[in-house]
Amino acid sequence: MNGASLGYLLAFFGMFVSALSNFPFTDAARKWGSVALNHYRLMVALIVLTVLCITIGKLSFADLFAGPSMAQYLYVGASGALGLVVGDYFGFYAMAILGARVSSIFNTIAPIATLSFGFLLLNESINFIGIIGILLSIVGVIWFLMGGKAGEDSPPALKHGTVRKGILFGVLAGLCQGFHLVISKKGFNDTSYVLSPLHATWIRIFAATVVYFAFTISRGRLKKDVITIVRNGQDIIGKVTLATIWGLILSIVLVMWSVTLCKAAVVQTIISLVPIVVVPMSFVLYREKLTFKTMLAAMVSVSGVFMLIWREDITQWVQLHLH
Repeated sequence: MNGASLGYLLAFFGMFVSALSNFPFTDAARKWGSVALNHYRLMVALIVLTVLCITIGKLSFADLFAGPSMAQYLYVGASGALGLVVGDYFGFYAMAILGARVSSIFNTIAPIATLSFGFLLLNESINFIGIIGILLSIVGVIWFLMGGKAGEDSPPALKHGTVRKGILFGVLAGLCQGFHLVISKKGFNDTSYVLSPLHATWIRIFAATVVYFAFTISRGRLKKDVITIVRNGQDIIGKVTLATIWGLILSIVLVMWSVTLCKAAVVQTIISLVPIVVVPMSFVLYREKLTFKTMLAAMVSVSGVFMLIWREDITQWVQLHLH
């Protein structure tokens, strides 16, 4: 198996474990709220990753800070703050206004954003067949998300803001998700220090935790919005902790590893398949109904991803048969 193939496999596995963690995180968000949930899972992730970096990564506590170059800290740290704090803020805000299904459509901006930023910052390019694959996957995801029955999603909640604001924040969330992966890879491209995917994940989580907690503390809301809520909902702490280890730490490590092996736009397109994977999981876990339209849309989206992965082989086949 070559490096790119391993990267694709890692991205698929990362996407799968991220999708699996959606269920316990959804239950926790409904009980705790997104603010308390995000603070708790970032803190747990930082503690667990610190232990893993020291035991498995053979790094001293000082190495966590002194090893990477300033550029690596800047790029990888910024990707954590951008993806896990700023992007999630815009995403949750759009979800509050537009509802989960409609706001999820804006996540399809991320692969195009990654492709564009990757070209500008990393000099990565994808051929015409690959671009068609990205577009086909995006169309499939949008069709899939729009294929729900009427009333399946809540109407816009205008008490949280206008529909225009919801759309703007949805677009910004998609751009953040696309951009953070590119600047993560830019940090890996700095060869002054060999940055492992595990250490890179620690830097991302560390930066996101510092930024998020600093923001909440500066507003004087830490006790009310986080500590009190978590204390009053201790019955789901075990579930959230396991979901954090499985769905946040493992998925980010796998994505960080995959982005070192293949193009960022390919990784982001694979990650964008999360909604496609969640529905079959819902069928298995909760017996939610699968319609022919949603299954067909899922097939379209997945076929776009495989077209993207095999873009070089498809291009060679087309050129051979056209000539």
